[in-house]
Amino acid sequence: MNSDSRHFRAPFALYFLGIFFVITLFMTSAAAAYTQLQVLLPGESPAPGTTTGKLGTPLAQTVGIPFIVTVRACDDSWYTDTSITNVIQISSSDASATLPGPAAMVDGEVNLTVTFNAAGSFTISADDQSDPTIPEATSAFATAYIFYGFEFSRINQKNQYAGQPMSITLWAVNPVGEIVSGFSGQVRLREITSYGEGRITPDLVTLSNGTWSGSVTMYRADETSINRGNVNIYALLDADPTKNGTSDPFTVHPSPFERLQIIVPGEDPLPGSVSGITGAPASQSAGQTFVVDIYSTDAYWNPLPSTDLVRITSSDPGASTPVSGNLSNGFRQFTVALATIGTQTLTVNDITNGAIQGMTSNGIQVIPSAPDHFEIDPIASPVVAGETTLVTIRATDVGGNTIPDYSGDAILMANTGQGSMYPEAITFANGVWSGDMVFRGAGGAVAFTCSDFSTPPHIGVSNNFEVLPAGYSGLQVLLPGQTPQGGTASGYVGKPLDQNAGSSFNITIRAVDQFWNRVPGITNRVGLSSSDSFATMSSDTNLVNGEIVVPVVVFKAGSQTITAIDMDSTGINPHTSLPVNIISGPYARILILAPGEQLAPGTAEGRTGAATDQSINFSFNVKVYATDAWFNPVTGISDVIRITSGDPMAELPPDTPLVDGRVELSVRLSTGGYQWIMASNVTQPLMPTSMTQVRAISSGFHLEAEVSPTNIQAGEPFNLTVKVTNDAGSVIQEINSFISVEVQNASTQQPGRGTLLTTQFQLLQGQRTVAETYTYAEAIVLVITDDAGNDPAITEVITVTPGAPDVIQLTSNPSWIGGNKHAAIRAIVLDAYDNGVPDQPVVFELISGTGTLTPIDSLTDSGGLARADFLSPREPGISRIRATSNALIAEYDIETALVDPNKPAGTITNYPNPFHPGEAPTTIAYKLSDDARVTLKIYTLTGGLVFREEYPPGVMGGLGGLNEVQWDGRNGEGEFVSSGGYILVVEAVRNGETIHVMRRKIALVR
Repeated sequence: MNSDSRHFRAPFALYFLGIFFVITLFMTSAAAAYTQLQVLLPGESPAPGTTTGKLGTPLAQTVGIPFIVTVRACDDSWYTDTSITNVIQISSSDASATLPGPAAMVDGEVNLTVTFNAAGSFTISADDQSDPTIPEATSAFATAYIFYGFEFSRINQKNQYAGQPMSITLWAVNPVGEIVSGFSGQVRLREITSYGEGRITPDLVTLSNGTWSGSVTMYRADETSINRGNVNIYALLDADPTKNGTSDPFTVHPSPFERLQIIVPGEDPLPGSVSGITGAPASQSAGQTFVVDIYSTDAYWNPLPSTDLVRITSSDPGASTPVSGNLSNGFRQFTVALATIGTQTLTVNDITNGAIQGMTSNGIQVIPSAPDHFEIDPIASPVVAGETTLVTIRATDVGGNTIPDYSGDAILMANTGQGSMYPEAITFANGVWSGDMVFRGAGGAVAFTCSDFSTPPHIGVSNNFEVLPAGYSGLQVLLPGQTPQGGTASGYVGKPLDQNAGSSFNITIRAVDQFWNRVPGITNRVGLSSSDSFATMSSDTNLVNGEIVVPVVVFKAGSQTITAIDMDSTGINPHTSLPVNIISGPYARILILAPGEQLAPGTAEGRTGAATDQSINFSFNVKVYATDAWFNPVTGISDVIRITSGDPMAELPPDTPLVDGRVELSVRLSTGGYQWIMASNVTQPLMPTSMTQVRAISSGFHLEAEVSPTNIQAGEPFNLTVKVTNDAGSVIQEINSFISVEVQNASTQQPGRGTLLTTQFQLLQGQRTVAETYTYAEAIVLVITDDAGNDPAITEVITVTPGAPDVIQLTSNPSWIGGNKHAAIRAIVLDAYDNGVPDQPVVFELISGTGTLTPIDSLTDSGGLARADFLSPREPGISRIRATSNALIAEYDIETALVDPNKPAGTITNYPNPFHPGEAPTTIAYKLSDDARVTLKIYTLTGGLVFREEYPPGVMGGLGGLNEVQWDGRNGEGEFVSSGGYILVVEAVRNGETIHVMRRKIALVR
């Protein structure tokens, strides 16, 4: 620096220091009285105490761009009067300017926004709206230039690199490209590429006097047009995007390879951006594979070619990582799966070049995948049968993660058999079931399976654990074909195999707990018996370690059982086996049975019971069976049988063949006393003869009757059996008399009130069974007589109760009702035969209309009756009442009327009477025989007409049937009449003929 410049600059500095001192002194001086306004434009500043009161020169403005104007309340020396809060209105010499409305000063000052909308030089004027004595103030001139857009300096270097700065100049220009020096303000910059918007810094620059110069940096590479370039810088105003401009095109190349990028589902690469990614990672199901993309990029996420070997790892120890592979032209896809629920990440690293920066993905939310199986918490051994054990089961995905939204049902099955554990059906909540379990089946390796109802089902299997039997509580008898299965309801599987009569087979006796598990160590004595009293087996034997096998022989064919009891300990439950089918042996003999005798296979004689006495000279039947050696009937035999007797006068049947091993033959004895009857085999004469002894007697006959069952419902079938027997009870087969049946009440002996299905029928071979029904619910007996004069029979008492409910009979007493009156509602639940059914629930409802329904009974009484009370409304109408009993429904309409619905036409009434005008009208109700023109007149008692109304035919007032109209107590002029009595006259005329004239007195009280 030379001496001249130093000499120049020192006085210049002193000059400005003095000016600053003066301004500071002026500004700190107290203002005098408010006398004038000052308008300051951008570029100007206040200078109190000076001649003009301001310093500086107004800056040029841009058409359409707002700027701030400051208006000050000043004294004569341009000091601000901070006490002023007057309202200021501004105007402009630019008639098209955009100006604000009036605004109040704050501390003697107000800032207002103005926009010039035309080019040229203009002033701003301010007027005090609060104090008209203050003169209007006008600003200096400000020049406004038209602003069109922006223009960039030429870009001669077409090849730029991401992240490397480049120098540019930006101008605000008018339509002919001239710099708009009046524009100063912020301008937005953008990088525009063929891929869309990139990233540029700075992205906001401030122009001064229409110009900005500096360096900018692009980050999004675009090499799609190497020669021309596909990248531009775009400038615009945020407040008015139509003011914009675009630079020359150029190319942005990626910078050198510096990092790897990993993109997971839900994300997309965004080269040039800060993060390099747009979007957010999508949730992934545990155990389900998904694809991730790996890119080689520069420092700004622009992709570059590379063949480096890369490896992916994960924060999830259960993930399907690490995975490795070489990039191809800077890209590769990998398929991975995450297994652990929660937020997990993936990390990619360059194996070839450790200097390349790796990347960890954003957090990936891992959620349970679809249900895959069930996991059962381990169960500790031992467990005692019947005691509770806490068990937890989880519904999991393939990775063992609990599925929180699983709420399905599942079934449990133990390997000890169905029913050997509890519960066997569970419902999951939030993917988990936890609760007490009971295992009933004992064993050293018990396990159970959990499966749901999906197709195919999801399954889980518990660990093996030991279940010990509970205490000794009973015995178990198992037959051949059965296998023990402790813990199940029956305690076994399989069914008994058929056994041959007279052949030995083994049974198993076990000491068991209450769940049919064998209890070891028990050596008690056990007693055995059978439904075949002639079976052979040990009468008692000792258990060995809680079990023993015993041989038995059963002789009686058919279903037989074996029972075991503990002989040493009380309180131990005995057990009877399932029935075992005993098959008859080979055909070996015949057996004859008289009436009163029955088959008894396995017994010494093969029969039980005693032969009944038979009447002389009346036939009876004997039965002959083909049997095995133990008197079990044998089918398929057709040998010829001969009957002989010790009664030389007996009438015997001819030789007759067996039919399928049996035959029934008629015999008539003629000699009194005990007589032998023998059966021999004509076909096989060497077969032993069978014989029985019958006593022949002489006695009278009578009827016998029995019914089954004796407790029935009305209409339910029962059997009536009638026989003709002698005094010994033998049926006299030759009397086939005609039977009559009479019903009597069991208590009163009066005829029954119901209907018996069959009252007459004929006997067949001395007896007959008929199916009967009876309809009335009462206790009855049946008196049986016949046309042969035999002594009558009376059955035991038959109790007939009501049948199933069939209908509800709903009634009201009375059938119609006046206003505000009570009616008794009766609902009778009846069977199909009109018997009242007791103890049936009945619900009463008022389903339409008004009034109050109050149930009295909720169940029917002995006669099937349930009651309710109905209080009618004050106004006429129909109310519908419903009675419901289970599935039965009945409805009844009860009418509230002022006139008896059953009264003839010509009836009239009114309600209320007397009535109070002003409070409520009176309703006049009358009945017409047909539609008619009706004239209604109301007279005083002295004959003065006070009210008259006419009703045409076919409308209310002139309808055939019931009509209801109201009088409010007013006369024809609309005035209330006086208290007292009045005469109502209603005249109905049809086709010119009077059909009704009705009169009634009405009382009115005011």
